[in-house]
Amino acid sequence: MLKFQVCGLESGEAPFVLRNAHLVGADYIGVRSNIQYEDGAINCQKRTTGPAALALQVEVPEVGEMTLQTCLLPDRVEPYILTLELARHRLMLLLSKQEDWMMFDLPLDHPAMKRAATAKSLFVEALNRINEPEEAHRLSMDCLAAAIDASEELALAHAELLYRRRLEAGQFHRGVFGCGVGLAQATDPIRSSLQSNFDYMVLPLPWCQLQPTEDSYDWTAADSWAEWAFRNRMPILAGPVLSFDRGVAPDWLAVVEHDYETMRDVLYEHVEKVVTRYRNVVTLWNVVSGLHANAGFDFTLDQLMDLTRMAVLLIKKVQPSAKTLVEVTQPFGEYYACNARSIPPMIYADMVLQAGIPVDAFGVRLLMGRPTDGQYTRDLMQVSAMLDRFNGLGKPVHVTAAAVPSEPIGFEPEPMVNGPEGNAKGTPVHPPDGNSGYWRKPWSPLVQSHWLEAFYHIALSKPYIDSVAWLDLADHDQTLLDHGGLAMADFKAKGAFQRVTSLRKALHADSAAARNSPTSA
Repeated sequence: MLKFQVCGLESGEAPFVLRNAHLVGADYIGVRSNIQYEDGAINCQKRTTGPAALALQVEVPEVGEMTLQTCLLPDRVEPYILTLELARHRLMLLLSKQEDWMMFDLPLDHPAMKRAATAKSLFVEALNRINEPEEAHRLSMDCLAAAIDASEELALAHAELLYRRRLEAGQFHRGVFGCGVGLAQATDPIRSSLQSNFDYMVLPLPWCQLQPTEDSYDWTAADSWAEWAFRNRMPILAGPVLSFDRGVAPDWLAVVEHDYETMRDVLYEHVEKVVTRYRNVVTLWNVVSGLHANAGFDFTLDQLMDLTRMAVLLIKKVQPSAKTLVEVTQPFGEYYACNARSIPPMIYADMVLQAGIPVDAFGVRLLMGRPTDGQYTRDLMQVSAMLDRFNGLGKPVHVTAAAVPSEPIGFEPEPMVNGPEGNAKGTPVHPPDGNSGYWRKPWSPLVQSHWLEAFYHIALSKPYIDSVAWLDLADHDQTLLDHGGLAMADFKAKGAFQRVTSLRKALHADSAAARNSPTSA
């Protein structure tokens, strides 16, 4: 069993709360376990043998509240000091990526190198005080803050280097910046802004809205967007066509949940109808989304792969010229630690390729800042390292939806009986940001815009990433992430809108200059 001592808790403070706690094994694969906090210690009872790392959400002053992890550790009776092991892993990650990226030639006065030196010094001090847990904890927290700073600075420095190389090599095409919309947002201001400021649109096709009842389809909203895009020559990334996420698959589908053959026939018919209707206007199809998490219905491994194959091949049959992608929705894969019938994200992607499924690309959905599975906050180094795992697939990658909120998001609990802790509707009142975490400072329009700029620099520096789309142009009721739009629901622009449009203009201008330079000729 793994055991971690939690230090720094003064008497009278609120009890320590486990948030997004799970174990991770080799190759970032979740390990099933039972994790509990009791008497100042976190006890992790694994269901497998071998070393494992503990990942959980931790608040680090001046850095944020994010999911961090320890190194892979062997079982032992004596508890590990939690913050010391979190600091050890971050230093190892920093050195590992510095080697992978060949970034050892940074000058000593570079912010990444200065903060790394501070972190190393603090870690040595913490090790020397390991017999004084509270002091070791204090030094480890300072070390962790410095190491996270250093790793993010390194990720941004590496991104700047690769971004310039991509520009000089002319690797950017015109369709880099995309944005999603809500089907009900077909207003002139949104359409005008979408056309003027983005290279393509992401057209959602939520099954529950297209086919609210088993016997009827309602194409009105999707048709309106498709016709507008066709008239205005706006490329479309459409989908996902199949997704079993809550609130996406129609409720009536549960009737055939336990009859796979009937379910498969229903899915086949739906895919065929959607693709046939929009095959003349869609540039790229998001075929299936999040099947690897297997959270909506209880499919077997073989059935998950069969559905992926069926959907891709059917689209190729209906629209032979179609380009297709399979979307990974929870790329850090923590869901695998508690769902035995799911598939780790990179293993799923590799299985798709090994099965010979003719997919043209992979999609990555990266949403953070909401207290739900797969949307807990991570730092920039973790994001960059996660994207690097897609490099070995040999397929282009599209960030199909990226977003963080412009204000904290709280719990959305089930209704309860009115009481002293309830509001007029009987719903418990929770403070915002109760479980989702935040980056640097609690989410705000300014923090959202800074995160967007940093993320786009990192994502667009990766040679294998073809495009990046923001989740929503404007906030709306059907979104996957509340307050995640580039504008308010009334289309009042947030700071993130100016950031992304400025990045697009700069990229296109720099790309044109690179193409016209004497060296490119």
